[in-house]
Amino acid sequence: MHRFFVPASRISGGRISFSNEQRKQLRNVLRLRSGDVVTALDGSGREFVTKIEALDGKLAIGKIMETRTPSTEPNTRLTLVISLPKGERLDLILQKCTEIGAAKFLIIETVRTVRRIAPDKIPAKLDRWRTIVKEAAEQCGRTRLPTVDGVISLEDALAQVKSGTGVIAWEEEEETNLSSVLPRIKSADEITLFIGPEGGFTEEEVAAARAAGIIPVSLGPRILRTETAAIVGCTLIIYGPEG
Repeated sequence: MHRFFVPASRISGGRISFSNEQRKQLRNVLRLRSGDVVTALDGSGREFVTKIEALDGKLAIGKIMETRTPSTEPNTRLTLVISLPKGERLDLILQKCTEIGAAKFLIIETVRTVRRIAPDKIPAKLDRWRTIVKEAAEQCGRTRLPTVDGVISLEDALAQVKSGTGVIAWEEEEETNLSSVLPRIKSADEITLFIGPEGGFTEEEVAAARAAGIIPVSLGPRILRTETAAIVGCTLIIYGPEG
């Protein structure tokens, strides 16, 4: 069944008013008609089995037939703080980590970040990244829509994390691996994972993270690409002990 996130403001009186963009998708892409059934989600964890009542060139209205609250979200609320990578790698990270179960993405720039985005271009980029996350969440059966924020500095990101609830992946960390610290931080309401750029975090950046109560960890003996590290780290945290 096709799934669509809709703002709560579009749900009223047992009916759902789909956006113009969703109307075009329903009618022109999916070729659905009145009487067909889709699933609508308000991002709160609820999903609404909805029968399309009206679908034409101007509007798309559905009647709610059933309301459900499925258990599809992980127990661990994970925030992925990712240094802006080169090319289209961020698209892959957002898509796959949404599927894995990340609840929030925070895009940062670090000392070794190669790709830079002009401040006036950030709003358009955020819109695009949020669309990628929304489509991935709809496709994989999420009932809560992950958020995407940024682009900010590492310092600002560190200030948002409660001490003892975050880890920073660092290829030079040799004593502590991610799996070994999970039992200590899994009791936190939210866990934050920091993933660096292609060249990794600098020693000074890791020291700043450590001073903020973030634990440096290894993801294994090999050097991983940024997108691989993000996917591996998210998977270990969400599907690790008591995930």
